Amino acid sequence: MNRKNFLKSMALGAASTSILVAACGGDAPKTETTTAPAETPAAVPTETAPAATADCTDLSGLSEAERKQRESVGYVNASTEADKNCTNCRFMQVGTQPNGCNGCQLFKGPIVPEGYCKSWFKKDA
Repeated sequence: MNRKNFLKSMALGAASTSILVAACGGDAPKTETTTAPAETPAAVPTETAPAATADCTDLSGLSEAERKQRESVGYVNASTEADKNCTNCRFMQVGTQPNGCNGCQLFKGPIVPEGYCKSWFKKDA
């Protein structure tokens, strides 16, 4: 599901307002309760998984030149080399793209953790 369809589906009910506000870092509307709700830790971006609803394969916002740059380094969404992927590449930028997707220092647009390109370089420990 792409971002546009996700947002449309979330706009259909009163409960969706709370979800969208919370997802954007705001507070959900308060309701009266007789017990205090349990505290949960704040969401922290991980190095492997962007937001569950994110479409980190959507390149619609890239220009033709930006797409060609991605192609020039041979980027693919699924690495064919078991020990080489974006997660362990020094050029991956965690959560720098829209929807919490990861990015790359070498080209524009979102990448997936399982991706790979011929410019892969092992991340320092």
